[in-house]
Amino acid sequence: MSATRRRLLVVDDDLVQRVLISKIGAKLGYDTVVAPSFDAATDLLLRETFQIMALDLSLGERDGVELLRFVAEKNLQAMSIVVISGCDDSIMKATRRVANGLKLSIGGCLTKPLDLNRLRSALELPQQLPPAAKSASPSHQITPERIVLGLAKNEFFVEFQPKIALQTGKVVGAEALARWRTAEYGMVPPSIFIPIAEQADLMREVTDCILSSAMSQGRKLIERNPGFTIAVNISGSLLSDLTLPERIEEILRCENVPPSALMVEITETTAMADVDRANDILVRLRIKKIGTAIDDFGTGYSSLTALARLPFSELKIDQSFVKGCESDEDMMKIVDASVALAKAFNMKVVAEGVESPEALEIIRRIGCDVAQGFFFAPSLRRSRAERWISQRNSSADEGLASTTPTALAS
Repeated sequence: MSATRRRLLVVDDDLVQRVLISKIGAKLGYDTVVAPSFDAATDLLLRETFQIMALDLSLGERDGVELLRFVAEKNLQAMSIVVISGCDDSIMKATRRVANGLKLSIGGCLTKPLDLNRLRSALELPQQLPPAAKSASPSHQITPERIVLGLAKNEFFVEFQPKIALQTGKVVGAEALARWRTAEYGMVPPSIFIPIAEQADLMREVTDCILSSAMSQGRKLIERNPGFTIAVNISGSLLSDLTLPERIEEILRCENVPPSALMVEITETTAMADVDRANDILVRLRIKKIGTAIDDFGTGYSSLTALARLPFSELKIDQSFVKGCESDEDMMKIVDASVALAKAFNMKVVAEGVESPEALEIIRRIGCDVAQGFFFAPSLRRSRAERWISQRNSSADEGLASTTPTALAS
């Protein structure tokens, strides 16, 4: 067998279907191996490597979801999986969500009786690209002391992702995203430095730095665009710090930015960790005319309680719901219900993660006020953001930007 020969594992307790899938796999150039049961499949997966697996959800006494969990536990996420079932569409959609939650690669979900053309398409793996050169991860090299040094050397900065008003097509705000560039490691992502800062009790210093950077870099955007707001995420660990409102107010004063130009974003889970203190802080922020947004709405366990007990002015629907709403009716219902709840509490609604015209049309029809996502623009450095927003708003004034993305300024 050639070293580059691709391998297909067919897991199905139906002999006829195993033979059918195997034949199609052979025509596509796979070396095909069959497993008639859950136990046979797990044994093969432990001993051998496969690029793709065709999996029937019904496996006698066991089921395919158990095998999906096994694949995730054994860190086999690189293998593409084609799910097959005679169950109804709602179960297939739910199964895909289970797989997504396990970070598995789903090549397709096919219902019985099998459409052979769809099966063939699902089994065709994309052309494998040469592996990219991987830079060494800096995660094990970043220390609290290095973060402190980075703060002292002004290595932290922000990028802006525009927020678009759906009624007018104009940019009405931006989310400021924390960035860190180092000489020795290059760009260090927030997923690495934020947890280290949290553990080392450095989030107050990091947050103050990011907030100052967002306000100073975003001052021109605020001055040139009436009503423009810049959103900054606040760590949950700071929601027990009762001096936070005064510190934020002092930063705004130093940067000569009006309080109404700031939107503080807080995830619902962290907001509910200590409701009384969070409420104390949020109320004082609102009194100072600073906006407050509940971020990643719907991903925690206390969404309704957070809306009822805490004084948020904006609700951000998590991108995991927005990205699936154009193809998943259940996701669309969640977005619809979230908008209705926000309106009932007099809140503005922002949809995150808008990546297609279909998703944009749905969130507009449902009643979202503002959208952000790659359909419009990724996060941009200050000068590029200023040019992009100016271009976008000029187009909106001419009636050209309400439904289409704007090309990024060079």
